[in-house]
Amino acid sequence: MILKHILDPEIKEFMRRNDDADIRELALKKPPSADWPYPLILDQIKARQKAAVKIPSWSEHPDIVFPSSDLIEQASSTATAQYKAVLASGRSFADLTGGAGVDCAALASRFERGICIDCEENAAALLSHNLARLTQTPIEVYCESAENFLGRIEPVDLIMIDPQRRTQTRKGFFRLEDCSPDVPALLELLKTKTKRALIKTSPMLDIAQAIIDLGCVRAVHILEWRGDCKEVVYDLDFESPPASEDIPRICVSLDDEGAVLKRFEFSPSQEQARAETTLPQAFLYEPGPAFQKAGGFNAIAHRYSVQKLHEHTHLYTSEIYNPDFPGRAFEIIEILPVQHKALPLKKANLSIRNFPGDVASLRKKLKLQEGGDSYLFACTLADERKVLVHGRKAG
Repeated sequence: MILKHILDPEIKEFMRRNDDADIRELALKKPPSADWPYPLILDQIKARQKAAVKIPSWSEHPDIVFPSSDLIEQASSTATAQYKAVLASGRSFADLTGGAGVDCAALASRFERGICIDCEENAAALLSHNLARLTQTPIEVYCESAENFLGRIEPVDLIMIDPQRRTQTRKGFFRLEDCSPDVPALLELLKTKTKRALIKTSPMLDIAQAIIDLGCVRAVHILEWRGDCKEVVYDLDFESPPASEDIPRICVSLDDEGAVLKRFEFSPSQEQARAETTLPQAFLYEPGPAFQKAGGFNAIAHRYSVQKLHEHTHLYTSEIYNPDFPGRAFEIIEILPVQHKALPLKKANLSIRNFPGDVASLRKKLKLQEGGDSYLFACTLADERKVLVHGRKAG
């Protein structure tokens, strides 16, 4: 039913004309035709707007029917999907949680054939329609639960799972056993169906605990795109399980096409050697979100020849500028006391690192407007002083 309406030429033209429209304003107007499913059309426009940045290539396909705007919000971006696709190749794969189909379409370029399933009937119908237009690789689409389908699938070279982290009434599930499907409960069956699996999770999930829960993890990939840590991917190898518990963590920042801009790999054993601390020097560095999520705070200092401002302050400094550091870099202008009267500026971007309170409260205390070209980091230094480090972007 959704396909029939959305593919109607008049409705397609209406959506095209309103690609940039304000959905709330559009909802107040009468539809051109009384028999149009107007709520569905409005959600389709909203989904297209969300996808314009996240999955821009879809706009090039005139017959793509977008999933709901909520599903687009949860979907992988083109960038993260392309990165995951490079991790594996072979003859066959199965995506047990089809969703919007972004990951499935990307993986298809690396395999001869694929299977994609979704437990919701409309979602499965959209996947079948869209995947036929997004890839030339034959993809069989089924409407079934991951748990039921896995029991009868023939072995494949790779299985991809992105557990659902929300229901119709609640969102914010992060523990693997609370998501759908419950991946830890399927592990023994998974081992009989594939040699490798990629499990995509929320960045909120504790990495160390997930490695224990999943087992057979040979690497963890932490993905950053457009300044946010978007997802964590666990690469499971059932054929040759890791011989050591020292599992590498690979942090990357990606461009819009999924190419790696910055990459940092370390293992937990490398984190044991404590980084040197020092007072601020000429430059200040703040790791990107994915690099912070990985937890390699000592390892990153050793790798990039920088020192920490304090053992628990995850900011770094050096006398000589290091353009390769995976994050933001600033030229330090001055060190200031945390006092309104001491500030030489009225407007700045404010961050807190190992400092009591929150940004909003401190901004109010300092009577500081937000924005501008100046950056203030409220933090604790190696000598335990609590200060404001004033800087401007370097490089």
